[in-house]
Amino acid sequence: MPAHVQASVLQRLIPMLVLLSIAAAAIPAVRPVRPDSKTINQNRSNDGKTLHHTPRYEFAYGVKDPITGDHKDQWEKRDGDRVQGVYMLEEADGTQRIVEYEADDVHGFRAIVTNVKLPKATHKQQDPIAHSYSMLQATA
Repeated sequence: MPAHVQASVLQRLIPMLVLLSIAAAAIPAVRPVRPDSKTINQNRSNDGKTLHHTPRYEFAYGVKDPITGDHKDQWEKRDGDRVQGVYMLEEADGTQRIVEYEADDVHGFRAIVTNVKLPKATHKQQDPIAHSYSMLQATA
């Protein structure tokens, strides 16, 4: 950008920035209201009593990109305070890393890591499009 254009832009921009900073200083600070930790993840019944919420989820996904060689899968399940899962990824050295893990409020996080040598790939024609996929069956 030519120097005379830069100077023109700065001459217009600096007064606007000064006005903006003055206006921002005049606005009172707004702090977010954090809910009481006792009300998070709780539901109330019709009679007003607190019901306890037990977190539950399960997910799984995979990615396979023949162009970059990115191939990985993950599965995880949570029921209350217990989480179980496994993820696998293909390393550049021709091995697959498999990590099986568990976490709970008694033992903390534990993982078993295994490296497996992958067989040499046969060079067959592959679809040059990357894919992502879910490894779970759809439920109605």
